[in-house]
Amino acid sequence: MADLDPERLLPDLPWPDPPAPGAKVAASIRQQCTGNLKPKRGLSARARALLTLVLTLAVVAVFGGLAHAERPEGALRAALFGAAGWAVVLLAVLSVGLLRPPGRRSRMRLLLAATVPAVFFGYLAFAASSQLPLGEFFTSGHGGGALGCGLHALLFGAIVGGGTLYLWRGTDPLSPRLSGALVGLVGGLAGAITIGVACPSGETWHLWLGHGAALLTLVACGALFGRRVLSP
Repeated sequence: MADLDPERLLPDLPWPDPPAPGAKVAASIRQQCTGNLKPKRGLSARARALLTLVLTLAVVAVFGGLAHAERPEGALRAALFGAAGWAVVLLAVLSVGLLRPPGRRSRMRLLLAATVPAVFFGYLAFAASSQLPLGEFFTSGHGGGALGCGLHALLFGAIVGGGTLYLWRGTDPLSPRLSGALVGLVGGLAGAITIGVACPSGETWHLWLGHGAALLTLVACGALFGRRVLSP
C-alpha cells in the first residue's frame, strides 16, 4: 500500500458532506426566501373553461355583430345554423382537449387536433354556393376580399387563442404542445365562426383561404407557443 500513488487513491476517497449552516443562518435564509410568499389558490379547470367560453362568445357577438353584412334571409339562416353547429364542436374541443387532465385521453385529443380542421374545410366546401377556377379567382379581384377576411379571422381567433393561452398558462406538464394546438384550434374556430357570420361570400376559394386558412395558422401557432406558455 505504501508504494501506491496517493493521487490515484484520491478519486476513491469518500466525498465529505458539506457542513450544515447554523440555526441562525438557516432561519435567516428561510426568512429571506419565504418572507414574501402568500398562499394563493389558482383557478379551477372549470373556471378557466367558463372564462374561455365567455371570451369566445364575446368576440363572436361583438365583432360578428359589428361586421354583419346584408344577405338573403335564407343565407343568413344557414350561416347562423352553421355557426351554432361549430360552436358545439368548439365546446367539445374545449371540454375534451383542455378541461380534462392532459395525461388522459391523449389519443382523443390528438384526433381532435388532426381531424377537426380537415372536417371544417370539408364543411366549407359543402356550404359553398359557387366555385371559380383558381386563376380566375385571383385575377378577378376576389383574392383581396379573401385576404381581408383571412386577416380579420386571424385577428379574432388570435384574441380568443391568446386569451385562452393566458387562462390556461402553466397547467400542462405532460403535453403542452398538443394542448397548445388545441388552444389554437379553439381560437381558429372562434375566428372562423365570427367571420362566417359577418361575411356574405359563398365562393369556395374565398371560404378556404379567407375563413379556413386562419384556423390552420392558429393551430400551428398554438403548438409553437404551447410549450413555452402551458408548461409549469
